Formats: sequence, C-alpha cells, structure tokens
Amino acid sequence: MSINGIRTIARLELKQRARGTRWYVALGLWGAIIAGITVLTYLAQRQSQFPDGGSTYDVVLFFVLGLGMLVMPALTATSINGDREHGVLATMQTTLLTAGDIVIGKLVAAWAIALTFLAIAVPFLLFGYAQRGVDFWGAVRAVIVLAIVLGAVCALGLMFSSLVARPVASAVLTYLTTAGLVFLTAIVFIMSFFLVTTKEDVKVRSIPESFWLDDPTGEKTPTIKDCVVQTERRDVIHTERTWWMLAINPFTVVADASPTRPTSGKMQPEEAFTPLRYISYGVRLAKSGPPPQPINECYGYGEPEADPQSMEQVAKTGAVWPYGLIFYILLGAGSAAVAHRRLRTPIKKLPSGTRVA
Repeated sequence: MSINGIRTIARLELKQRARGTRWYVALGLWGAIIAGITVLTYLAQRQSQFPDGGSTYDVVLFFVLGLGMLVMPALTATSINGDREHGVLATMQTTLLTAGDIVIGKLVAAWAIALTFLAIAVPFLLFGYAQRGVDFWGAVRAVIVLAIVLGAVCALGLMFSSLVARPVASAVLTYLTTAGLVFLTAIVFIMSFFLVTTKEDVKVRSIPESFWLDDPTGEKTPTIKDCVVQTERRDVIHTERTWWMLAINPFTVVADASPTRPTSGKMQPEEAFTPLRYISYGVRLAKSGPPPQPINECYGYGEPEADPQSMEQVAKTGAVWPYGLIFYILLGAGSAAVAHRRLRTPIKKLPSGTRVA
C-alpha cells in the first residue's frame, strides 16, 4: 500500500463522480434543505420565550445527521461490486495497485464527499453558534464526531460492496444495517425492559394514602408539608445494565457530544426544542440506572416541576459519546479490513456468475 496508489484511486473516484451533474444537484438540494431547516428553526425560535442559538444549532445538527445517514451509504454501497460488474476492478488489480490502495482510496474519496456535504452545513451551524448558547470547542467536538460516524458508514458500505456480488443487494444490506443502528438499537433497548425489571422495596416521598382517606369530600388541598417518606413495593427497571445498546446509536453518539446547553447553565431538556439534548439527557439517565432514593413525587404541591433528583443524577453520570465513538472507529476499521481481505489476489473463489474482466 502506498500514498501514490491511494491518491490515484481517490482521484479516479472523485473525477468519475464529478463528471455527472447529479452530484452537483444533490449538493444543491442538500444545501437548500439545510438552509430551509435553519430559517424555519430561527423563525420559530424568535417567537418562543427561549431565543437561544443552542436550539438552532441542535436542530440543524440533528437534521444533518439524519440526512447524512440516508445519503452516505450510497457513496460506497456499490463501489467495489459495481467496478467488478463493469470489468474495471480486474483491470486495476492487474496493475501495481494493491488491495489496500483500492480500498483506502475508495474510502478516502467517499469520505471526502461526505465531508463536502458536512462542510456545506457548517455555515448554518455557525449561524446557530453566532446566536450564542453554544460552547465553541463543544461545537467543534460534535462536528468531528459526526464526521467520524459518517466515515464509518462509508466504510460499512464498502465492506458490503466487497462481500456481495450484486450492487442492489449490497445497497440494501448497507441501508438495513444503518437502519438497524438507528432504530433497532432503541427498539431492542425498550423491549429489554422486562429482562432487567425487578420487584424491590423503594422509598418514596409522596402524599400518603391516609391523607385522602381522612378527607373523603376532597375539600383539603395537600401541600408540601403533607409529603412523607414511605416504603412501597415497586417494579424497578435497571437500565444501567442495558444502556450500552443506546451507546452505539449514531444519534446518541452525536447528541451526547453536542455542546448545546440551556441558558440557565444546567441540563434541563424542557427549556427549548433541542432534540439532541433530549436524546443525550435520556441516554445518560438510562446509564445512571434507577433514581436515588427516596424518590420525590411531591411535584405540584409546592415544589418545582423539574425533577432535581434526575438532573443531579444525570450531572454525575459520565459521558456516553466516547464509547460510541470507539465503536464507530472499530466498525470503520473492521469494515475496511474485511474489504481489503476480499480484494486480495489471487482470488481462490468467486460467487457464481461474477464477472472477472
């Protein structure tokens, strides 16, 4: 494997894509969609009671990730088997180019296009940053994490392109795997609740049942002074055993790395519409497990609506995004390694009907 070989393959890939107009149209549509989302979010935010740039930044980053997970698999899902089907791959394999040159070159070209899409969205992210409410280095961290996630998705498509003979099949497998990372992880996490639910004695601070029995007419209004700590037998869900399912979700990784914070300086997801902040808050709450006891259920009787126990619990929980980032780095490296192995020559066995040259 050599730098010149990688550069040659990457240049060929980029030139092939630049010949047609569809990629310029795709880039234009991408920019128009992100611009529309930014304008709509900004106008909606101006009418709210929380005119914080963190919301604009958060929404734009959320949609960039969502659109990226739809577009990026198409960059590499048919790259290798498409060349093989047209007789181009065999020609390259007869030159001085190694399997590593071909795989890394194609991956670099696809990642470069992915970064181009991301670069188009950066000005709109800067617009959200300019409205304040976003930490600069946190914003840089989120963009870097997003770029790595998109690179791993490109490597995943490259792997399926080398494993499957038909381009349509590799594209379907890539999209199914991507959808699994986005949706299946969350679905399995929720469906696994019954596996980690146990009956336990829990201390709860609430209005005792005797208060309502002593007032059958319902004329008395409970206050915070009427709240007492009592022990109840309840179902307790130990999500600290299964939170790792969410740690490999791309939205969780980017959301937890996102720098947006409320104007109060504390994590309170109800302050504004910030989908990534909601996700980050939820996964950290899942990682921390059951709430500390006694569980406070005296809201509406003189205490704030926000749950101070949950806020404090989340604040003490470590970040989740480093685990997901490691997973996607390993996923990208492993996918590239599989694709490299599939392209090594001489090839001992090919699927039936596969074109060689």
